[in-house]
Amino acid sequence: MKMLFLSAAFGVMAASAVVSATEIRWSPADTLEHTTLIAPGKAAELCGQIEPRLPVDWRYSATGPLTFDIHRHAGQEVIYATRSYLTREQSGKFSPTLSYEWCWMWTNETAEPVTVQVNLKR
Repeated sequence: MKMLFLSAAFGVMAASAVVSATEIRWSPADTLEHTTLIAPGKAAELCGQIEPRLPVDWRYSATGPLTFDIHRHAGQEVIYATRSYLTREQSGKFSPTLSYEWCWMWTNETAEPVTVQVNLKR
């Protein structure tokens, strides 16, 4: 997957949704399975150090449409590796060029709660 990096002001993202963050904790098998309920107007994210030598296969499915991205912070700036809007499921391989803390983030812009199930494997 070719990575596109886009920038946006952190303040714009932070004002749009209250974020529930969870630290990525890899299992002994180098996997993570996570399920969470996202209330209307809220967001959830999984964040952790991702090393270039250990790319991550990722997949999620949701019970409703969500805005999704993989991003990292550089001071007040947010650097996006990928973004999509109003999707219920996606998958891919994330291979960063440098080791940073990266976040997988889902925002619920609907009027109903949405459950998202996430699987990561490195």
